[in-house]
Amino acid sequence: MAPAFWAAAGLGVALGAAAPAMADEAPKYGGILTYMIPADSPPSFDAQREETYATIHSAAPFYSVLIRINPDNPGSTTDIVCDLCTEMPQPTDGGKTYTFKIRDDVTFHNGDKLTAEDVAASLNKIAFPPEGVVSPRSATFMMVDKIAATDPHTVVIDLKFATSAFLPALGDPYNWVYQKKMLDKDPIGTSKTLWVLARSSSRNSKRVN
Repeated sequence: MAPAFWAAAGLGVALGAAAPAMADEAPKYGGILTYMIPADSPPSFDAQREETYATIHSAAPFYSVLIRINPDNPGSTTDIVCDLCTEMPQPTDGGKTYTFKIRDDVTFHNGDKLTAEDVAASLNKIAFPPEGVVSPRSATFMMVDKIAATDPHTVVIDLKFATSAFLPALGDPYNWVYQKKMLDKDPIGTSKTLWVLARSSSRNSKRVN
């Protein structure tokens, strides 16, 4: 977008006049959003196996992660908040066990409810990839001993040793959660959007519900 240059006084008046109208405007749903990505098309839209930011920029709105850097404080590396969990857990067993309670209000695009098994299966594939499966971030999970869903809404992660490097590794934006039954097929995201087009290396569109 070309930059617009405003006189300071004029800008202040314009913003002041627009604020009440914008506050009263009802949000618009539906349609197609087209946006630019200054990168070549990614090899795939599977963040668990890719390292290019083109994957994140184009497809991250379609997926969720267990935890993430606080979007209101993106410059931080330690301000970590829940995405699919209900609250950040306090570690037990000397800092070696983390128990995450999973939200019960999340569904996949196909309407299936998210469960702890989906989260555990996704993280296990990243931390302990099967033979022949590429997982560039498996090394960052070298402190992890076991990841298990102990009930439909609980994921327990046991570490080999306590370390402050664990939560940042878990909060990596590439750690997308896929549906367990689809991990060997086409991954399904948990965001309420539907990917409709990736026309070129820099132009992308999505249909928004």
